[in-house]
Amino acid sequence: MSVDFKKIEKKWQERWEKARLFEANPDEREKFFITAAFPYLNGVLHAGHLRTFTIPEVVARFQRMKNRNVLWTFGYHVTGTPILGLAELIKNRDEKTIWAYTQLHGIPEEDLLELTTPEKIVEYFSKKAEEAFKRMGFSLDWRRNFKTSDEVFTKFIEWQFYKLKEKGLIVKGSHPVRYCPSCDNPVEDHDILIGENATLVEYTLIKFTTEDNCIMPMATLRPETVFGVTNVWVNPEATYVKAKVYLEKETDKGVKLIDNGIWIMAKECAEKLKHQNRKIEIIEEFKGEKLVGKKVKNPITGKEVPILPAKFVKTNIGTGCVMSVPAHAPYDYIALRDLGLVDKIGLIPLIKLPNYGKFPAKEIVEKMGIKSQEEEDKLEEATKKIYKEEFHKGVLNENCIGYEGLAVREVKDKLTKDLIEKGLAEIMYEFSEEKVVCRCGCPCMVKMVKGQWFIKYSDEKWKELAHKCIDRMKFIPENLRQVFHEKIDWMKDKACVRRRGLGTKFPFEEGWVIESLSDSTIYPAYYTIAKYINQYNIKPEQLTLTLFDYVFLGKGNIDEIEKETGISKDIIKNMREEFLYYYPVDWRCSAKDLIPNHLTFYIFNHVAIFPEEHWPRGIVVNGYVTIEGKKLSKSKGPVLPVLEVAEKFGADVGRFYITTCAELPQDADIKFKEMENTKKVLERIYFLTKEVADRKKTEKVNEELTYIDQWLLSVLNKAIKQYSEFMDNFELRKAGILIYQLLDNLKWYKRRGGDNLNVLEEFLEVLIKLMCPFTPHICEEMWEMLGKEGFVSTSKFPNVNEDFINEEIEKGEEYLKAVIEDIKEIINVAKVKPRKIYLYTADDWKYDLLKIIKENEGKTIKELMPIIMKESKFRKYGKEIPKVVNQLIKNNAELINEVKVLENAKEFLKREFDVEDVIINGEDKANKKRHALPFKPAIYLE
Repeated sequence: MSVDFKKIEKKWQERWEKARLFEANPDEREKFFITAAFPYLNGVLHAGHLRTFTIPEVVARFQRMKNRNVLWTFGYHVTGTPILGLAELIKNRDEKTIWAYTQLHGIPEEDLLELTTPEKIVEYFSKKAEEAFKRMGFSLDWRRNFKTSDEVFTKFIEWQFYKLKEKGLIVKGSHPVRYCPSCDNPVEDHDILIGENATLVEYTLIKFTTEDNCIMPMATLRPETVFGVTNVWVNPEATYVKAKVYLEKETDKGVKLIDNGIWIMAKECAEKLKHQNRKIEIIEEFKGEKLVGKKVKNPITGKEVPILPAKFVKTNIGTGCVMSVPAHAPYDYIALRDLGLVDKIGLIPLIKLPNYGKFPAKEIVEKMGIKSQEEEDKLEEATKKIYKEEFHKGVLNENCIGYEGLAVREVKDKLTKDLIEKGLAEIMYEFSEEKVVCRCGCPCMVKMVKGQWFIKYSDEKWKELAHKCIDRMKFIPENLRQVFHEKIDWMKDKACVRRRGLGTKFPFEEGWVIESLSDSTIYPAYYTIAKYINQYNIKPEQLTLTLFDYVFLGKGNIDEIEKETGISKDIIKNMREEFLYYYPVDWRCSAKDLIPNHLTFYIFNHVAIFPEEHWPRGIVVNGYVTIEGKKLSKSKGPVLPVLEVAEKFGADVGRFYITTCAELPQDADIKFKEMENTKKVLERIYFLTKEVADRKKTEKVNEELTYIDQWLLSVLNKAIKQYSEFMDNFELRKAGILIYQLLDNLKWYKRRGGDNLNVLEEFLEVLIKLMCPFTPHICEEMWEMLGKEGFVSTSKFPNVNEDFINEEIEKGEEYLKAVIEDIKEIINVAKVKPRKIYLYTADDWKYDLLKIIKENEGKTIKELMPIIMKESKFRKYGKEIPKVVNQLIKNNAELINEVKVLENAKEFLKREFDVEDVIINGEDKANKKRHALPFKPAIYLE
């Protein structure tokens, strides 16, 4: 017999909706505001969404049971270019797109082919998302739902940008951006198909010079290593160019060209520099082998060094001309060694590094046994290790003239600035990943855009506020605090508008649209007032800047705002009060891919616009999801739509499994067999509840508590306390394991003969409440089955009854379990079927020893011995004492009344082993008693 999960889910979802159970309104209770990064609607909600969104959903339900006034809701992100691109692909009947959305996303082809405009896509997938959330039983306040394309929401974004511009944080200028030449737009993470985590990396181009006075720029991320250059590398098989280079300088009269000399570089580099404020005129093309054997001059040391061939040089990164620093770069050392030139060219040490000698690269190559340049994985590992250690622990030595004694981590910016001021270096930008592709399919580039609007995330005072906020916040996991500090430090100005895509019109210049990561930073504030805008059908033109100033910042005159907007004073006042009641956000939940962008912007924009009391309080980040070991992919599969989970396994099964199958920071691998096992566990609990409910109708309740009843109530009350701590800290897997442990406890209780109906009902009542945040539908059904009133979803979380917690009884049962295992082991080894079992507890002096150990917990045997031997009663046992002490510590022995536990369990042990008798401390058979220790009785089988 199986449980009809879908029928139960439908029943309770309808009841919740009818009761408007999860609508949040301010009252006298403590508030709890939890949000998650809203989903982007260019497909169905999938397993990745399910994990990220179910975590705050489970916590929201738990906090509701703790009598907190929970605000938990969702909006939909639809701005940017992905939806525009998808509409075009569907309109053009792109085969890959049609296949992905019909086969992976489960969209019927006839429906899909109708989605030829962004509006149709938004409408279709917003309905799918709402269906998925409701099918999974999410306890959301649907009155506050919105889409980022809603005209009322765009007025809120306009207000946000006015606030930033007032503070000088929206600026116009020339900055490097990720750019799609096909879309003719800067691209942000949401616009990118491949390489969405790619950031802009700043290379220093150090101007080495050839014998004929051409500039040969060396691109490096470590300009401090220029003091140790022994040679330079070029790729002999790649194409290089000699080119006339001009710097483009903006003036009042337009762009002025400044002669920047003749450069030698890889052809790819010349193409890139054309987009980075430089005009390039190619004079000559040739293979890199033409450069081999010539010399170039180091502009810092004045030393001439040879140009050598190296196939490892990548011409699609940097300039294709690479400084060789073999003392500190494993690639350089191994390449020189392969050419047999190490001794001839020599190594120049630059950096003092703890635990290394003068030449760290040589040491690590030899230690790792790297044989040649072909072992790229090992070389990459060695390079990362050396560079990391040198960055964090290295100090420049006497060869770094003028910079000796400076820490490596502090020298880059200073040295780069000095070199640029002297005309010896310039800056070039690259991606942090080799391949970056726009969703339109076109490879992206780094482009220096002129007349572009930016959010000035480089502002130092702004960064100080962001750091202050991070110091005050809570992070789960805690190590994220440092990660966010680093992200704030590294953050550069960010393009905030584009020419194409869905979104809010940029208020300060026509023809621009606010891009999708800039309109999704402070929207949790909009949740607090969205219900008024939705319910009262407030028009976009009524949502003025002064209204938002009053609601969110408390500025302005409410009578004047009423007159200006036509919105009643009561509604405006309620909006303000609701914002003040729920803000700030207690917890913001997201997957880890949003750390370098959305979550960092979330902190920045909040501290810029809101007073300190409304700054974010906490951020929770979870790992990714794989499906049967395969990486989730919207375009290639697998996807596992949320609706498919609800249909195949049931909402409760999916919720419980996805939130407990992995610790929060770890990636979760969904395994369908494990989901089926979860389903069986829930069915088992359901039928147990039904059995107890049926018994209640006919049986009388026994109020008297037996020993084993007391044990079950003890572990139950302890579990309530542990569960609450786990849930407060988002340790959902631990809470899930605790539920499984309670089921094991119940199994042991029954095995021990426990069957008190009153105790079983109390146990189930608590278990159902603990399970409810994870599996609310079946819990409501079981709650009703037991005859309880109201919804378990809004019932009070169980109190811990400290009177029931009995450590001695719990230790006694653990002791008994260990005794059973020891008996089983002896039976298996001896291969006998015992008729009687003799159990012997330890002599009194051994218990006295254990008391001393407990009184001096943490002390070593060496420290314990003088304390023990002070007492004359122990001296007669001589050499036996250290051995017993060692065993007691090793066994983690506890002081309990073992005789009482064993006497109480005699009948149980007789049943367990099907023996005539169990004798405790009877005739000493085979002199066994002398082997007994506290918490580990001696055993004799007859």
